[in-house]
Amino acid sequence: MNTQLKVGAFILLMSFIAGYLIITFGGNTFSRNLVPYYVYFEDARGLTKGSDVQVKGVKAGKVGDISIDENGKVKVELLIDKSIPIYKNAEVYIRTLGLMGDKYIYINPGSRKIGRLNKGEVLGEGRVYAGVEETFNNINKAIQEGDLKDLIISIRLLAKHIDQLVQENRENIKATTENLRAITSELRETIPRLADRIDRVAYNLERITGDNREDIRELVINLREFSKALREKTPKVMDSVEETANEIRETVAENRPALKSALKKAESILAKIDNGQGTLGKLINEDTLYNDIREGVNAFSEPFKVVKNSNLDIKLYAEKHTGNKDSKAGIAGIFSPKADRYIYLGVLSNSNGRVYRAEEIYSNGQTTVLTKRDYGILFDLQYARRILKLDEKSSLWIRGGLKDSGGDVGVDYQYGENIIVKTDLYNFGRDSGLNEPDKPQFDITLNYKLPNYPIFVGIGASDILNDRYRGVYIGGGFLFRDNELKYILGSMPKP
Repeated sequence: MNTQLKVGAFILLMSFIAGYLIITFGGNTFSRNLVPYYVYFEDARGLTKGSDVQVKGVKAGKVGDISIDENGKVKVELLIDKSIPIYKNAEVYIRTLGLMGDKYIYINPGSRKIGRLNKGEVLGEGRVYAGVEETFNNINKAIQEGDLKDLIISIRLLAKHIDQLVQENRENIKATTENLRAITSELRETIPRLADRIDRVAYNLERITGDNREDIRELVINLREFSKALREKTPKVMDSVEETANEIRETVAENRPALKSALKKAESILAKIDNGQGTLGKLINEDTLYNDIREGVNAFSEPFKVVKNSNLDIKLYAEKHTGNKDSKAGIAGIFSPKADRYIYLGVLSNSNGRVYRAEEIYSNGQTTVLTKRDYGILFDLQYARRILKLDEKSSLWIRGGLKDSGGDVGVDYQYGENIIVKTDLYNFGRDSGLNEPDKPQFDITLNYKLPNYPIFVGIGASDILNDRYRGVYIGGGFLFRDNELKYILGSMPKP
């Protein structure tokens, strides 16, 4: 067995081992002891089959089938671990995970006193929390209904009321300050006399007491110390209170003109805004800027809609070409913004590298072409579009872009979700190399994905146009669909 075949076999074996570990230790991603329950929603927008189901924030299952009943409501099947009890008064919500809008089911299991829900029963009417799109719609609606203008009018009225309140209560504030000063003066004279009386009571108690003399003596000592501390601290406290009262009176007196001026300026600004002067005034009173803001809000929300409606699949693969001895392995992402198109982006390595023209050297009237073989990382970047839908299950696609860091075109036939026949014409520049074939490489492969598992296998013909390198294509790996990726990531333990 040569080195290239050993490398390909080793990479394929490691891919299968990695998949087995993901399936085994990934939180029972593809098989759990689940029981079905049902719930109805008025609108289940964004919820997909395989989405997470959480019970009090703990992952407990996944979403099964989603359908619409005869009454026009969305019927959702919830597959939940049978060890988790769900009661008859359980509450079900559709929530959004993060800013990008992935939806999941959140369940409050209810109370044990009501009784446990049996397998296959209905949890009742579900509710939906508002997401990013609904929030922007609410902002747009608030602007349209004129709530912002009403708020500014209310602020102007409040400013007038504050100014009126200051004018009406000026004498009351002055009287309050004088009362505080009188109270502090009286306390300064009364508290020392009270302290002397406490001292005399303590002294008399000490003389009269016979029984429990030691306990009472300790109490008297404490009272005496308290009286002494009170006598020392009271003048300072009274001075602080009087000083505070003076500061309040001075602050009110000093800042009254400034406050009145600020209120007048605020009233003037609000009047200009109400009359349509300035940028903010035009924003409130003119429809042009209002329409621009509404269009801006709608435009800002468009990327979130695109991301939410897109799918991302991840592919890990290894392949062997028996004719030209190529052994390849790589990883790729398949981004589908719509059902009839996708973008394929991947990185890979090839045991034989890639042959390409490096430079031409002119010497003595002769041209020498130098070629190089690149053993580094290769790239795939392709755009695919469905050009013909033959029936409900089968369709015809066309692709173009880069394959193995070189040009590539291809036509694919897809049947259902699991079977696809692919053709690729690539490696156009390898005729520049020494002992390399003159024609580009043309492959035809049949790929089959196992239902309910992220595993696919492929077989076909390789390098058909070149007799010397014609051979068999064998490949396989893992293909994780968008729903499966969300389920796997949701099953991982959170820090």
